[in-house]
Amino acid sequence: MKLKRKHLTGIIAAVALAVVVTAITLSSGPGENLHKVKSGPFELSLEVKGEIQGKNAIVISLPDELSQRDLRIYQVKIKDMVEEGTAVKAGDWVATLDAAEITQQMQNNQQDLDRRLAELNDAKIDSSIQLTALREELGEFKYDLEYKKLELEQSQYESPAYQRKKQMEYDQTVRQMEKKRRDYKLKQLELKMKTNRIEDRYDYHYKRDSLLKRAMGAARVTAPKDGMVMYARLWNGRKLRVGDDISIWMPTIATLPDLSQPVSEAYIPEIDITKIALGDSVEITIDALPGDKLKGVVSNIANVGQELSGFDMKVFKIMIDLQVEGKPIKPAMTSNNKIILAKLPDVVKIPRNCLFRQNGDSFVYLNDGGQTWKKSVTPGLENEEEVVIESGLSPGDLILTSQPEETETVAFWQE
Repeated sequence: MKLKRKHLTGIIAAVALAVVVTAITLSSGPGENLHKVKSGPFELSLEVKGEIQGKNAIVISLPDELSQRDLRIYQVKIKDMVEEGTAVKAGDWVATLDAAEITQQMQNNQQDLDRRLAELNDAKIDSSIQLTALREELGEFKYDLEYKKLELEQSQYESPAYQRKKQMEYDQTVRQMEKKRRDYKLKQLELKMKTNRIEDRYDYHYKRDSLLKRAMGAARVTAPKDGMVMYARLWNGRKLRVGDDISIWMPTIATLPDLSQPVSEAYIPEIDITKIALGDSVEITIDALPGDKLKGVVSNIANVGQELSGFDMKVFKIMIDLQVEGKPIKPAMTSNNKIILAKLPDVVKIPRNCLFRQNGDSFVYLNDGGQTWKKSVTPGLENEEEVVIESGLSPGDLILTSQPEETETVAFWQE
């Protein structure tokens, strides 16, 4: 009798334990390998780092006096620069350019200038001598012509043959006189052209001398307006520094950003650039201002990509207008830009690891009544964590978070 009572007590305890376990299981929701499909908001974004700049920056570049083609100076080395971040006033020193090449060219040009001046003086003297000689010859012929004319007039009292002779002598002298006049004009034109060519060469070197003197003064670069100096970047993304060259092709030395309209300058890989559009909203945090969240909008997208150091593909520069709301931001601060590509208010979504693909088909492993099925679904947008399911699932469905052990035996769900 006691044995039966003990057996009955054991059965009751086992049933009670099973009820408790079942209750705990039901109250705790799906198992560790199951996920309950839910609906809710979905956000697709692209995160990229940027640098704070002024939307309307004043550019300090290679002075115009140094970019003249007649100077034949195509690049200049930076000898010294003010420290980046320095606040300067209009007219303050910003950089000094190496003037060694300018000095050398000034010396060479002065030698050429002296030589051309000597050639010009010689040409003028030579022209004067030759034209004076020709004018004297013309004077002699003019005297001969008057003498021949007088003889012709006196021959009217002589025989016809003698008259014809004097007429021929007179005509010959006239032709010679006309030829001498033509020769004089041609020689005058020839000497004038020669002198003008030499004078043009002299004027060229004289102009270069003036340009070089102005270029020497322009080697000291100053700020055009008040602002904070920010170094320019080279083609590879590195900032300019002392010893680098600037040229007529890359003339920018520094900028003075206007932070009354701040922007974040960022670079997007070409694989992602088509996802971004003008007007996309941006959520921004700045490393130097932890805890502050700013809003922004994409205001400019470059039309042409470029190669930058640190990227294995071409990148496109974008500008993001910021709403600073009185925050103490400064140029060159690093910003973390979260560009919102899409924002859906209420969609069916699942974790990415719950979606499987095979031969171009997308499916999930559906748990229905304790049995596992393959269920075809139509995926939509996806981010790093979730996938939107456009059709095939409903909120409350249970799906597996990993493949079952015997996937070959799992059949497709039939509607």
